[in-house]
Amino acid sequence: MMESRKILVTKLVEYKAPIGDILEDLKSYGWDSEINLVTLTPFHLINVLERFISNELSDVQVRNWANAIEHREDIGLLSEYKDTLDEMIFWLANPVINYPINKDLAIRVIKNLKSNNVQ
Repeated sequence: MMESRKILVTKLVEYKAPIGDILEDLKSYGWDSEINLVTLTPFHLINVLERFISNELSDVQVRNWANAIEHREDIGLLSEYKDTLDEMIFWLANPVINYPINKDLAIRVIKNLKSNNVQ
């Protein structure tokens, strides 16, 4: 049985399965969406970066995750952090033109998010 689009997008945002597998399953739904099925929050970003810092995820996996969620029409950004989340996802999705994904960057991003009273 095929999982619903909302379940798949939730798995993507939460990085609950290999990104390639999730994207393969999402192909059947297409790219366009009239509504946000899931809202990306600072917690999602912090979770992925903490997993990177602890060596559970590689820099390539973080980049692929950010690329997979960047500009998806079915993923919204938590409104009070929209600009920050958008910028940080852009950084992570495009390390060649921005900053290399390393532990220093991950720590800075987490501190930035947490200093804005994010839990």
